[in-house]
Amino acid sequence: MLTSKDNFLHLLKAEIEEFYKISIPDYTEEKQIVYILSRHLLGIYEKKLYVNFLCGKVVDYKVFYYIFNKKLI
Repeated sequence: MLTSKDNFLHLLKAEIEEFYKISIPDYTEEKQIVYILSRHLLGIYEKKLYVNFLCGKVVDYKVFYYIFNKKLI
């Protein structure tokens, strides 16, 4: 039986996969995986997705933009 927490974590993973069109592993030992969503102008401009895991499940994600490898605020 799924609890509301398990259901929320499953929905979070499904949201990321649907919106960003990437595949996230069902279980991983990593604490964070970084996906490059786009790269323009020979790598000068990048958009990265940071997916955080806890006990192998997705718990959080953030998108950051970089210019010349400097994170934009």
